[in-house]
Amino acid sequence: MARRGWAVEGIEVSRPGRQYARETLGLSIHSKPLEEMDFPEACFDVVTLFYVIEHVHDPGLILKEVFRILKPGGMVLLRRPHSTPVIKILGPFAKRFDIYHTPFHLYDFNPRAMQRLLEVSGFTDVRNMIAGFTLPGKRFYRWFSVIFGKIAEAFYSFSDGRLLLPGVSKTTIGFKDAEHDLDH
Repeated sequence: MARRGWAVEGIEVSRPGRQYARETLGLSIHSKPLEEMDFPEACFDVVTLFYVIEHVHDPGLILKEVFRILKPGGMVLLRRPHSTPVIKILGPFAKRFDIYHTPFHLYDFNPRAMQRLLEVSGFTDVRNMIAGFTLPGKRFYRWFSVIFGKIAEAFYSFSDGRLLLPGVSKTTIGFKDAEHDLDH
């Protein structure tokens, strides 16, 4: 986004990630989690949470804070894994692949649950979609991700956005109404 001319500010609790973002990308990066930051109300046009929501202890609290710091008309864009269906299919073999990345992943939201959580937090026009896939470091996992990611994108596209295959990362967007009264 910085390369596209946006003013970018980020949060990264990982020291190597923060160092990379600062030194290589030249970004302004904070080290404290969002719930510990003291951003003013309605200060951002867009907030992204890429592979964050599954790690936080209170996802509802985080989304309410995102809603608070978004300007009216602002958008939240989040990306998350959706692993439970794959784990059910793999059964006892699931532990071998460490799909949940325990103990780090605290939640695994299906599209309906994520939509409901955003709506309860105040967001409107919430949409779930398949949009891209991760590229893990290990070759087998990377191939698996690319193959199933491409299949999921094809099903999503051919179904006109109605079919979200389980087991593939999801992208969800939601909006803060443009008419949202800051004094509510």
